Amino acid sequence: MKDLSEGPIGLIPYRSANPFEFTHILRDLPACEEQGLFGWLLWPERATRPVPAIVACHGSLGWRGHHHEHMVRALEMGIAVFRVHSFDARQVQSVVEDQMSVTAAMLLTDAYRALELLTTHPAIDAGRIGVTGWSLGGTVALYAGYEPLREALVGAEGPRFAAHLPIYPAAHVTPALPRWTPSPIRVLHGEADDYTPLRFVAGLMPVVEAG
Repeated sequence: MKDLSEGPIGLIPYRSANPFEFTHILRDLPACEEQGLFGWLLWPERATRPVPAIVACHGSLGWRGHHHEHMVRALEMGIAVFRVHSFDARQVQSVVEDQMSVTAAMLLTDAYRALELLTTHPAIDAGRIGVTGWSLGGTVALYAGYEPLREALVGAEGPRFAAHLPIYPAAHVTPALPRWTPSPIRVLHGEADDYTPLRFVAGLMPVVEAG
């Protein structure tokens, strides 16, 4: 779909791309391979239109039960959820042992293409669309706040996520240019996490706050 002006819910096919690294988004996005994608737009039963929405990005094992618990809570709060299926669309089940088959840069592109679509939905408040994700998806929710990446994906005047909720992200990249979103970023993490260590988040946050 090119837009959601007819107000669909449920399965939403759309187009994305396959940049391997963040640098490919920044320097050569038009040359990146196109990618067919899909997501599910889940609608809250009780909501006042236009509703807020959140783009949800899964982790390295794809969608898991605890992710759905979070999404159910969002729906109960009257927030629509767009569940991005980055792995299913690329016929991948897991990247736990091979983070190069589907990368954070690809998922970030998927998330921003979803944001562009959601802003065209007549029942969604285009100014209240956030992003969340877990682990690999948390990395996406975090770096979606880096302004040069946003501008490369949707243009300087393009849409911006209204809020970011990264959950145990891998904050392993510290950009040289400190330009970050004015939207709030709230990171949820745990000290016992040895897969995406908390110390990387702690090291990045002063840079984000300065930008």
